[in-house]
Amino acid sequence: MADITHMTKTSINKDKIKFRNLHKSFFSELKDTSCDISDDQVIIYKDSNKDSDPASVELKIKNDLYEVYFWDGYSLADKFTSANYDKALLQFKKFSKKLAKSLKRF
Repeated sequence: MADITHMTKTSINKDKIKFRNLHKSFFSELKDTSCDISDDQVIIYKDSNKDSDPASVELKIKNDLYEVYFWDGYSLADKFTSANYDKALLQFKKFSKKLAKSLKRF
């Protein structure tokens, strides 16, 4: 019989404080960003009434996987998928830092 490792469903909402603090630390100098958190998704994005597809970083649970997306404001710039929540969190943090640097330049 093959060893099967089932992903433990982790509620993103339980790490709400961690995500809020990450948003505050990387985006404190940027006044026009927001962080929205639900049970299965967290997204940090640039608030813009002009842009229908704003620059953002997003972590979501989909089909027993954690998906992390980095949108540069024009198109999907990078995507990371993992069954491991800690690896997805690490990638979310890296993409968040990249987004903050990009937004500070413009």
